[in-house]
Amino acid sequence: MTILKNRKIRKLSIATALTLGAVLSVNAPAISQDKTPLKITMVAGVKGDPFYITMMCGAKKEATRLGATFDFQAPESFSPTDQIPIVNGVAAARPDIMLIAPTHDSAMIVPIEQVAQAGTKVVLVDTSLQDTSSTVAQISTDDYQGGIAAAEEMQKLTGGKGAVLLLNFQPGVSTTEARGRGFVEKAKELGLRVLDEQFSGTDIQKSTSIVSAVMQQAPDLAGIFTTTDFGAQGTVAALRAANRLGDIKVVGFDASPVMVEQLKADEIQAIVSQKANEIGVLGIEQGVKASKGEATADKPIKVSTITINKDTLNNAEVAQALQENECRD
Repeated sequence: MTILKNRKIRKLSIATALTLGAVLSVNAPAISQDKTPLKITMVAGVKGDPFYITMMCGAKKEATRLGATFDFQAPESFSPTDQIPIVNGVAAARPDIMLIAPTHDSAMIVPIEQVAQAGTKVVLVDTSLQDTSSTVAQISTDDYQGGIAAAEEMQKLTGGKGAVLLLNFQPGVSTTEARGRGFVEKAKELGLRVLDEQFSGTDIQKSTSIVSAVMQQAPDLAGIFTTTDFGAQGTVAALRAANRLGDIKVVGFDASPVMVEQLKADEIQAIVSQKANEIGVLGIEQGVKASKGEATADKPIKVSTITINKDTLNNAEVAQALQENECRD
């Protein structure tokens, strides 16, 4: 009788343990198959950019919530020359997941393939590649629609009169090329006269020189769309020097702290902003799914933009899109 009773107790204990194990597995943090925390590395496009810092903050918070370790690295300049050594180091370290914003759509293909071949799940965030076969997911802003939004805002600001300038970043960068294409196509559709595209990279002084020269060459210049905050800073400097702030309308891209201050001061009139924090969170979610063998998004995930002006700056939705120089929490 006692033996039978003990057997029943053992069976009940095993059943209880199995049930408890099932419950724990549902609520457990993200871990790899060998039960160690997932290792996640994010490689940004360039160091010190508020957009990438804000994206990192979202990604880091989500990784921490899931119990994963998180490492952040960024090159000194937005170039394959600086980014490739970092990516090679990631390939050697073999984290479970890498989030990366490639600095060139073709030059970064092979280095990223080598990371994937080492067993790391690669998620593209922000910029993309011409060949994405080695990656498990791609998350970015709907940059083309962002360019369209900028053109629509420019048409309102200028009334459709005068010439407009596209001050872009650099060739070979998928995101800014899409912004520029969306802007030019929509601006022409709206009847705006679009001047030849100019590139200034991260060089603020170069942006200032370009805008100063264009003002001389096109006296009817009425508006400037700059696809980066670097371009916006240079544009504002040129307009201030020429005493034309407010006269020539400026639409920027990305609500960095500097650009928000420019908007408050009426130095620029509108910002089309990305939702950098959301991109970071989605990147982690897709990477964790891939590491677990679960299906990821079967097509690129596009995150919408939001257009900001001085009147809407304090709206709750807008506040979520503002960028930061360091994580708030």
